[in-house]
Amino acid sequence: MTRIAKTGGWFRVAVAGLCLFLVRGAMPAFAASVPVASLLDGPTDYAADFYVVSDKGRFQGSTVHAPGRGRWSFETQGGRQTLLLRRDTNQAAMLWPERKWYLSTSFQAIAALVGGFDGVMVDSRATGQDVVGGEPTTRYEVSGASGQGGHFHGRIWLSRDGILMKLVGRVSFAGQENKVETGLSHVLRVKADPAAFELPADYSGLPLDFSKIAPH
Repeated sequence: MTRIAKTGGWFRVAVAGLCLFLVRGAMPAFAASVPVASLLDGPTDYAADFYVVSDKGRFQGSTVHAPGRGRWSFETQGGRQTLLLRRDTNQAAMLWPERKWYLSTSFQAIAALVGGFDGVMVDSRATGQDVVGGEPTTRYEVSGASGQGGHFHGRIWLSRDGILMKLVGRVSFAGQENKVETGLSHVLRVKADPAAFELPADYSGLPLDFSKIAPH
């Protein structure tokens, strides 16, 4: 149970950034209210280095993206871990490669951990141009609230082809507020291998309802 509780806590910290980090797509250069669901699946496959920083720590590693799918691998004190998010099939899993073991749940359950942002409208306003991770980007002020009581306000930086290069902001949910920053560097626009988003056949796993884990 300790491992599960710690994993649930990690999901609330990192997924707050990574679920919001799926907000990709060409946003208009004027104030607008945009459905998050229409922005979640950017059209560009890529591989890159990533980082996520919150009030509870920092994670960094490598990521692979394809429309509706994301894979993040990183090192922790307990060894290497990999997070798979499959919006296209409503699946999510945390993998421990050294142990060939995983925990799995639904993408919707993960989105609910940060207040159900997967189905809300996001207000956006372009505020300037910057270079982030070597990529020309447009900077936006972004805010939104969900029916589950989640709130987000911050800034995002989008590349010309809709890759979210950086996000900085605050996520509030269930009486807690967390500062989140996440970003990319060394972006390579390469075709993603579909196998990168699949659970390995030789892993053992446990389905888990993360919505029943109390916030930490």
